[in-house]
This record gives sequence, structure tokens and C-alpha cells, in this order.
Amino acid sequence: MSTFQELYELICKNDVITVWGHALPDGDCYGSQVALKHLIQDTFPNKKVYIIGSGVPSFFGRLGSMDNPDDKTIQSSLGILVDVSCLRRVEDQRVRMCKDFMKFDHHCPNKGNEPFEHPSFVDEERIAAAEIIADFATEFHMKFSKIAAEAIYLGMATDSGRFLYHGTTKHTFEVIAMLAGYGADLKSILDVAYYERKEVRLFKSFMKRHTHCKGQVDYCVIHPEDYQNFGITYEEAGSFVNAIAGRHRKPIYMLATEERNGNYRVELRSNKRYPIHATAIQFGGGGHRYASGCNIVDNRPSIDEIIEALNCVSQDA
Repeated sequence: MSTFQELYELICKNDVITVWGHALPDGDCYGSQVALKHLIQDTFPNKKVYIIGSGVPSFFGRLGSMDNPDDKTIQSSLGILVDVSCLRRVEDQRVRMCKDFMKFDHHCPNKGNEPFEHPSFVDEERIAAAEIIADFATEFHMKFSKIAAEAIYLGMATDSGRFLYHGTTKHTFEVIAMLAGYGADLKSILDVAYYERKEVRLFKSFMKRHTHCKGQVDYCVIHPEDYQNFGITYEEAGSFVNAIAGRHRKPIYMLATEERNGNYRVELRSNKRYPIHATAIQFGGGGHRYASGCNIVDNRPSIDEIIEALNCVSQDA
């Protein structure tokens, strides 16, 4: 793993920078991208920085929309990955055109299947990639705008479940206090991030009613007609895994959301420190120790196989 100093020197050497995140971006992915863009641009006014991907549209009016540079610009850029483990998992595969790469991440490493042979700083104990970026910027006295501070707060608040998940530490709150000092309006960020329209509330109620249990696993399987009937997109439906937490008081819970092509996005969580990361890796996925995911493609693996594997997980294994 590289040091902050090595990554900072790499940023200093490049005048064109592109910042990339994972598919189906969440608050930490988008927030880290926005924050890094503004931190670099405000500290180095002559650099050109672009954030690429679909972002979180509900925040575009507040924190800014995504960029769409041409291929020539991407080819001349340093590509910085945030909140994503490897090039294969980046949402926009134009990332491979970049001339060089580096990474800030907090996902558990999966070296066998997801190599990243470039400078990187990875700390899987951090609650969010945005927290790492806050420390990086602080170490080199980079300029914090209100937008950068709010973007980091968005990433930290959402990836921590409003600071309820394992990984939230004293340092997390020290960073939050710093962000408030830079003008971040903490409440209004949460108001946007956790706003739920009526259709979402009704759909989550539907999910809870259709959550079953087997062994130590609560699980819910959602099909296209289910979320379409509520006016919910596939992307939204697949992100609602926490809606079924504790439904039958099981330590592990799983949401499998079927795409229109018959494949499934599978989200795995543990609310009682059962490490499910290895199970996600077993089926071609990855993530964090207690929050991971994988995919079912062409009916492989089956939902039952994943549940069976989860029932073999022991607490704090």
C-alpha cells in the first residue's frame, strides 16, 4: 500500500485528473468523487478535474452533476478510483484509457480476483472512503470548500447508516466536527439523503412482508414486476437491503433483486458481526467484512446456494 505522500506527489505531477467510482454509485462513491474534485481544483487552480459516472442525481442541484470529458481528455489523465476495488468494478469502463492510476478505498482486498497494481491507499476499517479523503486533504492542508465538506459528510453519513454501523469511531466524529467548521450543513444533507417518497415507503413495507428466514438468514427476493408496480427502479430496489434488517431477528440478511434480464444483484449484510465478506468472494463478489454483495448470472449460483453458505458463517470468524 502506498503512503499519502506518494499519492499526493502523483496528483501534483498531473494536470488532468479524472475521478471514477463503482457501478450503482451510492453516497460515499459520489461524495468522494465530488469532494476530491473540489479539493484538487481549489488547491491547484490550474489543474483540470473531471468526475465520471452516474452519480447520485438527487444531489446534483446541491453538490454538482457529473462530467463527460472526451476520450482524448481521459487518455491524458491520471485516473483516481474512489470507493472501488479495481478497474473491473468501475462503472464507466473508459477508465482503462487513462495513462496512469491511483486509488482511495475502504473495501476488503480481494487480491486473487481483483488486482490493482498501482499506487493506492486502502483501509478496510474506515467507515467510508470519504473519511480517508478527508484525512488525506487535511494532511496536506488542501483547501476545503463548503461543497467539499458536505460531499465528504454525505459519504460518511450514508456509508455508516447515520453513524450506526460497525466502523464508526471517535475519529469519525472528529472529522464530522471539522466538516461542520468548514460550513457543512449536516442536517440538510441528511434531509436529502434520507428523504423517502410515498412509493418508496410502500415498497419497503412490501419487502418486509415478503422477507423469509432460513437458519440464521433473513432473505427477500424481489422480481421486476414487484418494484415496477410501485414505480421503483431496479437500481433503487437493489439498494434497499437495510429495509429488511431484523425482520425475523436473524444475524444475517440478504436481498436478491432480479434485473429484467433474469440476473440478480445480491446484497449481504450482518447486524451482529457475522463476517459475510468471504461468502461474497466465494460467489465472485466482494465488499466489506459485514456488508458485501455478489451477482447471480445465468442462475449461477442459486439463491439457495448463497443462503446455505451464509448459514455456515460463524460470528467473528
